[in-house]
Amino acid sequence: MKQVREYSEKEKSIFKGIMDLLNQGCGIHELKVSDIALAAGIGKGTVYEYFSTKEEIIREAVSYYVYKEFDTFTALIDKQQNFTDTIYDILNHTIEMLKTRFTSLLFMVVSLEESDVKQLIQEDRTLLPTVRSGMNEFIEKLCDKGRKEKLIGEDVSFEECKLVLNGILTSFTNEVLFMRNKSLPGTIQDSDSLPSRVDILAEPFIDEEGLSELKDRVVKLILKALK
Repeated sequence: MKQVREYSEKEKSIFKGIMDLLNQGCGIHELKVSDIALAAGIGKGTVYEYFSTKEEIIREAVSYYVYKEFDTFTALIDKQQNFTDTIYDILNHTIEMLKTRFTSLLFMVVSLEESDVKQLIQEDRTLLPTVRSGMNEFIEKLCDKGRKEKLIGEDVSFEECKLVLNGILTSFTNEVLFMRNKSLPGTIQDSDSLPSRVDILAEPFIDEEGLSELKDRVVKLILKALK
C-alpha cells in the first residue's frame, strides 16, 4: 500500500506542524490555518498555495501519516526472518506509536475509535478501504512467514489467522493504553478518560517489567491460537 501521491517538503512540514499541535493537546477541529502555518514555520499564504481549506489540509495529513505508519509496519515483516521475532517487533513498534495521542493514527483509522478521525476519513471514501486492503496484505505476508516455519497449522485459514492476529493485537493495544493511563499522575485508574498531553510528558511511559511480561504472554497466545 503506497501513498496516492508524493508530497513536497513544504507539504510535509505542514503535516508535521499539524501533528505537533495535536500532540500538544489541540483538537483536530480546533486547529486554525494560522496556527498550522506557525507550527510549520511558514506563512499562512504559503499554506493556501498547496491546500484550499483547513479540512483538506487535515485530511491529507491524516492520510500521509497513516500510509507512513503502514509502511513502517510492513518493513518489520521484511526485516525479520523469524515469525516470532517479527511479532515482537510489531509489539515494540506499537508501544512506541502509543506513547503519544496522535502518533497512532493507523490504529484510529482501523478501529474507528477516535471520533475526529472517523469523521475525517468518512469524508475521504478512498482511505479506509485502501487501509483495510493493505492490512489484509500485511497479515497475509505475516501468516505466510508463520506457515513456512510450521508455527501456523495447515488447517488454519487466512480468515482465521486474520481474526486471531487482529483480535490479539487490538487487545494488546488496549492493555498498553490502560497500563499507560494507570501510571500517569493524577489519573483515576478506573476512568475511561484520556490523560492530557502534559500528563503524558510528565511521567515515564509504563512499568517495563510488566510490559515485557505482557509481550511474552501475547506471543505465546498467538502461537497457541494459530497451531
